[in-house]
Amino acid sequence: MSFTSELARSRWSDVYIAAFAHFFGSVAAFLVMVTLVLSLQRQGARGIEVAILIIAEALPMVVLGKVIGRLVDRVDSRVLLAIAGAGQVLATLALSQVDEYFAIVAGAVALSVATGVAGPVRSALLPSMVTRDDLPKAIAIGQTAGSAGMMIGPALAGFLVYGLDVRPTLQLAALGFLGTIVAAFLLKTRRGGQAVTAEQSTADAGKVEWTLGGDRLLWSATWGLTACIAAIAAVNVVLVFFIIRTLGSTEQVYGIVDSMWTLGVLVGAWVFTRFIKPATTDGTLAKWLFTALGIASAALVAVGAAQHALWIVPFYLIGGIQNAGLNVLAGTLLGRRVPAEARGRANTALAMRVQAGALLGYMSGGLLLELSQPRWIVLSCGVVGVLVAIVVAPLVLRHSEATAVSKDENVRYAEAS
Repeated sequence: MSFTSELARSRWSDVYIAAFAHFFGSVAAFLVMVTLVLSLQRQGARGIEVAILIIAEALPMVVLGKVIGRLVDRVDSRVLLAIAGAGQVLATLALSQVDEYFAIVAGAVALSVATGVAGPVRSALLPSMVTRDDLPKAIAIGQTAGSAGMMIGPALAGFLVYGLDVRPTLQLAALGFLGTIVAAFLLKTRRGGQAVTAEQSTADAGKVEWTLGGDRLLWSATWGLTACIAAIAAVNVVLVFFIIRTLGSTEQVYGIVDSMWTLGVLVGAWVFTRFIKPATTDGTLAKWLFTALGIASAALVAVGAAQHALWIVPFYLIGGIQNAGLNVLAGTLLGRRVPAEARGRANTALAMRVQAGALLGYMSGGLLLELSQPRWIVLSCGVVGVLVAIVVAPLVLRHSEATAVSKDENVRYAEAS
């Protein structure tokens, strides 16, 4: 089963345009969220109010994922990107004008919906921009852009809020979302609606019957990934308490340690890209995915056992590298196995489950802190991730072998004909 682009040559200009839009959008998104959190803190908001804001920002993708997926497959990508970008800009400008808590939450939800459309559109376009051989590299470029934006956005928020105040910071953040609108008009690759590519026809756009459950290999990989992401998200909540309270370290050390995961993501995207060759089978990619899950989870176990905060640094780097591998491997599997007309649904199916796992992890981390010590929570999350990888990996192996047998039978049938 292979549905990647049939282009003779990759459109690298489109890949870089999409990456730049992703970078500026990521900077703007994190700039907005951190600025809002800082604003609430200034107003004396309670922890539960900050938690509700964060959940409200993440929830639309979980609730509206199926609707967004069908939109991405049926509507012209250029139109969707332009509307999503305009929605991001307007929502951010509206947030800069309000002070009431519920108005801030409503604006954050509106921004999340617009961002929830822009992301899957870019992801679904990517396999149509490049050849099968170049897909892992293209994914790595996009991931690097997003991770860089994720690193810059929060730091920039601190400086701008301190120097300019909340309202001007949000107004500047709106400029970052203009990149999505610019990309809508510069990208040559199009899909959905009246857009015609080498892979799809307008008559069939968005009508291909595809479900995640219909591809058992992707189904197993997605749910295993979701469970492990939940464990990692819980650790993200607990880490600050573990480093400062349990290990008796400082806020500065926590910032350094936490940044190591993102640094690992930046490095890992390119490490894994070098190992994915044209002849690498889908089953092998899925096995690597669960190996990466197991290693990342084992790194969390090592974090929980650490006796000094700086001992966590190498294990967080390892975890970040494996996290990047998960993104590259999952993206490559989707690009290879999902028909072009269903990539919007496929990307949102993965995103909504991973987002749900992350939300579950965030909430679980907060609740567990009321019941147990940070060290035991980190250790438990790592162990859960390892167990999930061990339990789900045999399912992936079985489905990958079944896929390989099916391919061999098709080849023999073709040769006999």
